[in-house]
Amino acid sequence: MVTAEDILNQDVVKIDGNELFSKVLSLFKETDAIVIMDGDNYQGMLLKRCLMKPKISLDTKVHTVLTHSPKITPATPIEEIARLMIENSVYHLPVIADEEVIGIVTADDVVQQLTDHKFGSQPIKTIMCTEPLSISPEDTLGKVIDMFHAQDIPYLAVIDHNKIVGAITMDDIIEHVMHPEQKMGGSPGHGDFAQEKKKKLDLPVKSIMQEDPSLLSPETTIRDVHTHMHKFDLTGALIGKDYTLSGIVTHKELLAPFVDVQKQEPFAIQFHHNTKKVEGFDKEGAVHFLREEFLKNYEKFLEFGYLHVSLEQHKEAKEGTHRVVCEIKLSTQKGIFYASHEGMGPSQAMKNTMQAIEHQIRKAKGA
Repeated sequence: MVTAEDILNQDVVKIDGNELFSKVLSLFKETDAIVIMDGDNYQGMLLKRCLMKPKISLDTKVHTVLTHSPKITPATPIEEIARLMIENSVYHLPVIADEEVIGIVTADDVVQQLTDHKFGSQPIKTIMCTEPLSISPEDTLGKVIDMFHAQDIPYLAVIDHNKIVGAITMDDIIEHVMHPEQKMGGSPGHGDFAQEKKKKLDLPVKSIMQEDPSLLSPETTIRDVHTHMHKFDLTGALIGKDYTLSGIVTHKELLAPFVDVQKQEPFAIQFHHNTKKVEGFDKEGAVHFLREEFLKNYEKFLEFGYLHVSLEQHKEAKEGTHRVVCEIKLSTQKGIFYASHEGMGPSQAMKNTMQAIEHQIRKAKGA
């Protein structure tokens, strides 16, 4: 069994929580996560994505924007690490032993180990996000920032007339808009948002996008897609053919299939983080329901795969129960099955969506 101890990176960058961002920016050229300390005590993690926050200036103290990442031990199994990363949308976790930070485990390290599992040889189309968000080259950089914040994503395809013309990343925004002083060696200033930065928010995406990004085939294996991302230090990969986008893959998609591997289940089940906001949602009950009432009936035909569930609660309610919209994507050896349905409460919404998926599976079986 692979544990955190086997893959941790001991070259950890640590700083005191009272340091200013002016002393931190240069550190992010070498790492995406910094350990924040209060003397000898661990406080939290400073993640590179915090640089996207508009109210951060060079004289902001770092402890005011730290992230309380889940802590793991050297003995934490790698599949549990994958689960914690997915559920908390944090892809750098501190490894703590005897109350001391002895290293960091990254999503890249986890995926590199896990792709030796049988999922690694599957085509990327089985786990990619098949309804990826995109942006137009004429849209503003301010809109990109809003999308990154709202959707918690680091990577967008740039689409013009249904054709891929570029890509834009969180790093692009940080370097060219939010903190150009990181590249230019500027000195600390005051104010939440310099006037020059405000002007840049109105610039079009095409002014800083990466042109002619690599486009990988949907048939490329999960392992090879990760190798490509690792080699070129990418936060995402575009999937498609002939300049047409079929999907996007980030570390979130690469980790998700491995969350239930330690349980030796043929299907990994992952819930979108928005389920935590749905009243009456019971994760353990939902997993049991999906396995016993749904997946168990089709294991012989589908073999193995990955199921992703998203639930969104709406304001409308009847007798205290809210209307919930459920989306289910089931990626398997036999293809990808997707449906969206609604119901009163999470259980009814899942049941209705599950029935729509079952109809697609029976059709695939020729039943």
